[in-house]
Amino acid sequence: MLSSLQGCNGFLQHQVLVDHQRKNGDGKSSSNTKKNKSKDSAVTHAVAERKRRERINGHLHTLKKLFPYLPKKDKPRVLTEAVTQLKELRKNIAQQLELSSLFIPSENDVVIVNYCDNEERTVKTTVCCEDRPALNRDISSAIRSVQGRVVKAEMATVGGRTKAEMVVVLAKANGGEKDVAQLKRALKAVVENRALGRRFG
Repeated sequence: MLSSLQGCNGFLQHQVLVDHQRKNGDGKSSSNTKKNKSKDSAVTHAVAERKRRERINGHLHTLKKLFPYLPKKDKPRVLTEAVTQLKELRKNIAQQLELSSLFIPSENDVVIVNYCDNEERTVKTTVCCEDRPALNRDISSAIRSVQGRVVKAEMATVGGRTKAEMVVVLAKANGGEKDVAQLKRALKAVVENRALGRRFG
């Protein structure tokens, strides 16, 4: 009788332990859940990475068609050639725009001062540079430094660059060569942003 009671007691203890593990997790199932989540995350990442590589390779394949003379498996060379061609294209477009009648800033900094036809005191100035808040003030100061007076002006700002063309009447006739040189220096200082913080003249 005693031995059967002890056997029952051992069975009950084992059953309670099994129920407790089922209710709270036995550590193994918790560990398995973490492993499954980690595995799912790795699979999701791998799928996303594969799709990203496929997109990149698709675009590289398109670029390779544009440059058939390059080795097919040389990806860095294909990218280098694409960048070089794009830079060349932008340069050509900028040159074409300068030659056309469109009044658009070029990508290069420019300072040009030329006498107008048959005019001893009148010059045409062209300035092209990065746009900035005090640019108009600095250009005006440069022109005042030679006692010049603007009689006509045209200005355009596109993509952070500004182009200004002005017809300037100088104070004196014939003595103007010195003033023209000084005006050109002053405008160059404006383009190079050296005019800020000081006044001309």
